[in-house]
Amino acid sequence: MKKTTLLLFILASVFILSAQKEEKPKLIAGPVIGAVTKNTAKIWIAYRGKGRNMLILGDTSEKRVYYPTNYSYISNAKGEVALTMDFTGLKPGHTYNVIISIDGWGANAKYAFKTPVDSVVKDFNFLLGSCALMNIDPTRVFFPAGSNWIFYRMKKQKGDFMVWLGDNIYYLYPRHWSSYEGMFKRQLDIRKYYRKFYRDFLAAQPNYSIWDDHDFGPNDSDSSFVLKDTSLKVFQGFWPNNYPDQNKFRGTYFDFKQYDAEFFMTDDRLYRGSPKDTNSSFLGETQLVWLKNKLLMSDASFKFICIGSQVLNDNNFGESYAQYRRERNELFDFIANNNIKGVIFLTGDKHYAEVCKRDWHGYPLYDFTSSPLTSPPLPRRIFHAYHNQWRIKGTDYPLKNFGKIWISGPAGNRTAKLVIYGRGGYKKRELSINQNELSKK
Repeated sequence: MKKTTLLLFILASVFILSAQKEEKPKLIAGPVIGAVTKNTAKIWIAYRGKGRNMLILGDTSEKRVYYPTNYSYISNAKGEVALTMDFTGLKPGHTYNVIISIDGWGANAKYAFKTPVDSVVKDFNFLLGSCALMNIDPTRVFFPAGSNWIFYRMKKQKGDFMVWLGDNIYYLYPRHWSSYEGMFKRQLDIRKYYRKFYRDFLAAQPNYSIWDDHDFGPNDSDSSFVLKDTSLKVFQGFWPNNYPDQNKFRGTYFDFKQYDAEFFMTDDRLYRGSPKDTNSSFLGETQLVWLKNKLLMSDASFKFICIGSQVLNDNNFGESYAQYRRERNELFDFIANNNIKGVIFLTGDKHYAEVCKRDWHGYPLYDFTSSPLTSPPLPRRIFHAYHNQWRIKGTDYPLKNFGKIWISGPAGNRTAKLVIYGRGGYKKRELSINQNELSKK
């Protein structure tokens, strides 16, 4: 009897091990369209299992198939993999179907994207927003941010791409930010749980993202956060941006161009010191030098500097660049003294939307804040929190919202139209800025 039991145990063990080895891969999240240029694209997916893992791009014009030329990934202890695939050799102005063709997954081409056309100047538009609280545990009953309906409305707007301005997800509890496994799980849980509007939106157009405190670590966290390097690894593993050479530049900052506009995506967490120290940094010396050099070299009509915290607001409620006046004023002086034409700041975090304007030694600085996407809005009755002396009257919107910017007009006379939409997709505020206004008088 004992021999029979032992034999059955051995056979069962062999069967289980064999089944594990032959586990077919399973798509568990994605795809997410990342950085796209005229000739390249990054696509993100998450899967579990082993096999020939492949995602293919199909050129609808030439009926040609493209395979990834490079890839990077991170994984967790459960064998779940967050994979970013690089595609090269693409053609400008072509539409590419995203074909998931992986063992056990079948093949589908539900999603597609278009590469920019080969032109220096072209009318285009993009979406922007921040503060996307999407809770998935039972406490979501108490959060007005439980719905992701706004992403359906954003997809209907058909933006050429999306700029995420931080707090793209929320690490809510210590279990989310206190380990690599916790961060990985939280990021993946959001991608898996919100499978309808959020998933479809991430696959509807290219996405470019920066982070803020809630997708970096604890609330208001800065460079003292002990797991900052772990957080950096997880963020880069889930957001397929074109990061610079990490041997020279450590952080989430990068830049990209879209026709005659250039975007400078900054990292406002990894080098942020304590706001109690008047000499502490916000972007840090290396990143600030990088940003200044990029601005000097740029010939773009519009130069969008994207930062998680508000830039112009001086009311000292919550977090803002104003808490680091030495570094902020140094950047403002640099822009004005060098007459860096076309600068507009794009910011998030405040849980309301507005456009601010401030004259700095003859240079008109603008700050367009788009917040929140799904998080609870900031009540207007908290007067000090809502007060902002630099706000352009009539541009504020205190409820859930997203932004959209149109760039249009002939070369040399381009206009940026800044629009705030409510969560239902209806236009709430609008302001136009001509490129020729954005220079020192």
